[in-house]
Amino acid sequence: MRSLKQRSTVAKEATSTMNTGAGVAARAQKALAILLSLLAGGCMASGEKDPTAGAAQASFLADTRWRLVEIQSMDDAIGTKRPADPSLYTMQLNSNGTVALHLNCNSAHGIWSANPGKDPISGQFEFGPLAATRAFCPPPSLDEQIATQARYIRSYLLKDGRLYLSLMADGGIYAWEPHTDQAFQRDPEPGLEAAILQASPYYTRAIVGQEEGGDEGRYIYGRVDLNGDGRDEVFVYLLGSFFCGTGGCNLLLFADGPQGYSLLNNFPIRRLPIIVSSVKTAGWNDLWQLQSGGGAAASYVRLSFDGKQYVERERVPADKIPEGQRHLTGEFTFDKGIPLKPRN
Repeated sequence: MRSLKQRSTVAKEATSTMNTGAGVAARAQKALAILLSLLAGGCMASGEKDPTAGAAQASFLADTRWRLVEIQSMDDAIGTKRPADPSLYTMQLNSNGTVALHLNCNSAHGIWSANPGKDPISGQFEFGPLAATRAFCPPPSLDEQIATQARYIRSYLLKDGRLYLSLMADGGIYAWEPHTDQAFQRDPEPGLEAAILQASPYYTRAIVGQEEGGDEGRYIYGRVDLNGDGRDEVFVYLLGSFFCGTGGCNLLLFADGPQGYSLLNNFPIRRLPIIVSSVKTAGWNDLWQLQSGGGAAASYVRLSFDGKQYVERERVPADKIPEGQRHLTGEFTFDKGIPLKPRN
């Protein structure tokens, strides 16, 4: 097993970036399945590497991504802290021994090390030196607490599909769950761009030139099979002054069929991410979208399929985050979008 000093060298040589998108989601789903099999059988899956090689070499923890569920304190006066949005606090454990933590307003990169016990669902765990940003984050941010306490984590436990990291001297427990959010994509796709332009008839060179600043728009997108037919539908989020307002930007949903892309829905002024529920209506997954701005209180809108398109069914307060897989996640800005040339 490599020493922390050796892992520090690896960390300096490696590019410490978060793996996002469908690949990470698939690995996280696979990791969860392996974790559950370990819990049921109490042994290593056939073909896995020797757990004495350390957690960075154990496939059930390597290349997995987690999001913070809660921080359990042993002090009754402090109690349990839960982030309002777990997706703001994520941890990527890479197979090369590096770790990437994305916090509310900050990030940290460094190394991790572990030594499973006789039963691989528990053992020693610790972080090596972590390089963290120090941006001020207004309450109730957990950034400072996590960055300060990470160095004191000493053990791990896998239970009920969650990863529990315990601080030394019964200082507390960090509970994490598999994080399978789907990040946005930004590889140009001509066929999709043609469909976007067809769905945006007023996005022309003449009109864009009249807009304040004359900025051309951009877009990001993500794929998900909403009706189980083996073909992905495509969410497209449009960026720029032509498509955006104070409450967000325009969102399009396309079906990808044998004849190309066809528009299913045009959702004006929405915020990301999109939450795809496991609940289905007419064979299609329900959707949750965040709406805010214009003086109205922020809320999540549930949409279900009526046989032709998605229609609004209900609203819930924004502090009640719906369950489901989140799509078009990640830190995006206008400059990260794909340029979208207007129609002539």
